[in-house]
Amino acid sequence: MPLSSPGADVPSGAAPGPPGPRPLVLLHGLGQSPIVWQDFVSALGAGRPMHAPWMVGLRPRDPVGFDLAAAAAGLAQELELQGIRRADVLGVSVGGSVAMHLAVERPDLVGRLVLAGPLVRPSAGALRMQKLALRLLPESKLVDMGVSRPRMLAVFDALRAFDGLDMVSRIAAPTLVVVGARDRMGIVAARQVLGAVAGSRLATVEGGSSLLNADHPRELAELTKEFLEEGE
Repeated sequence: MPLSSPGADVPSGAAPGPPGPRPLVLLHGLGQSPIVWQDFVSALGAGRPMHAPWMVGLRPRDPVGFDLAAAAAGLAQELELQGIRRADVLGVSVGGSVAMHLAVERPDLVGRLVLAGPLVRPSAGALRMQKLALRLLPESKLVDMGVSRPRMLAVFDALRAFDGLDMVSRIAAPTLVVVGARDRMGIVAARQVLGAVAGSRLATVEGGSSLLNADHPRELAELTKEFLEEGE
């Protein structure tokens, strides 16, 4: 999903108007592709540039293998190539983990941070269950989702060694955590973020799962819009 223009050209000799809102970067979750953001983008409405990239290691032509730090570095490079000096970032599930990496390693690039069902210190048992569920999914279902089984398995392997507690404590960006009421792993992670990031806040979506951009896009968009407008 491409980045829209941040504003119209200013006529020669005219005083520039006030800067527009920061671009919003949208990082998808496990078992998703960037197309999943369509309903969220529609709900958020026009007026803010939005960019929903593939993360390095999940793009269709990337070699199989996933690394959270490499995905964050790839995102930083993409933003710089786009000429974006600062953006707000919304990450869902593993996209939230990548967003946290970016906020810590490149705080100059991140304005406000929204973490929806983030993964901070996923338990080995939960990952095993999700990995088993993935292995049981028919290939036709994965094709419909636009994802690759080997690449998703590589994400589970990367998360198995991931402990983001120390990293979370170094986040300086204003942070909103949004969690679905049915997302038990996300609720645990939300508490970890709230305990580590000064001034962070929590919003809960009733009936929501770990992938709020898919099952509750309007509610996620409303909470995101309200939070981002506070910083403008």
